[in-house]
Amino acid sequence: MADMFRLDGKVAVVIGGGGGIGEVLALGMARQGANIAIASRNLAKLEDVAKKIAADADVKKSKSRVKAFQVDVTDENSISKLADQVVSDFKTVDILVNSQGQNFKRAALEFPANDWDFMFDVNVKGMMLCCKHFGKIMVAKKYGKIINISSVTALRGGGGGNMGYGSTKGAVNLLTMNLACEWAQHHVNVNAIGPSVIMTEMMLKQALPGITERIISRTPYGRLQTPEDLIGACVFLASPASDFMVGQTLYVCGGRSAMM
Repeated sequence: MADMFRLDGKVAVVIGGGGGIGEVLALGMARQGANIAIASRNLAKLEDVAKKIAADADVKKSKSRVKAFQVDVTDENSISKLADQVVSDFKTVDILVNSQGQNFKRAALEFPANDWDFMFDVNVKGMMLCCKHFGKIMVAKKYGKIINISSVTALRGGGGGNMGYGSTKGAVNLLTMNLACEWAQHHVNVNAIGPSVIMTEMMLKQALPGITERIISRTPYGRLQTPEDLIGACVFLASPASDFMVGQTLYVCGGRSAMM
């Protein structure tokens, strides 16, 4: 059974690999034997993250390679170039994790159109373009795993300035289902993970007074979520254990998605 969750020899690309979620998911897959390409705009930060992952004791045991690449997901040429670079360096791509994202909390009546457009450019269009260019590689070889990071905010309204972010994540869920239906015949599995609020560095900068207490009060598990809570789901969706999962959003949210 343990072998069903191993990723030995697989090549995983993590978009947003320098962020709190992406870094942790890259580490989790590397510990399971995957070779990792992490990518985002900030190459200097990525290179530090790559060194950190490579120095992990379990990653050393797995003999996984980790390399940083620069990409701007709002620029299709940049994404296409990244795909070529990864294939040139790692020879193929087996797994894509789209963990890039922007979250601007704005009241609906004051929501700047520029912020709305930028969030959709990164969270939806950028994700679609990454799926498009890495999906070509997977469809051609008749194998691949794509994991999109969604959110419980895709399920329902809740105020708190989440109109824009929740709308992008609702789009992510539908993007995931449509790609899944189109590519399943090629043995390319497209699924998503829907976390609750994770207090990453980006989220902490925007946190409103009392928000932590409010989140915990609405989480049946009774605590804040951490990026580490997503490792198991990510490894599962990246591994042979999930070969018959198609177009699903797996909510790992401490029970928030189950609440009215």
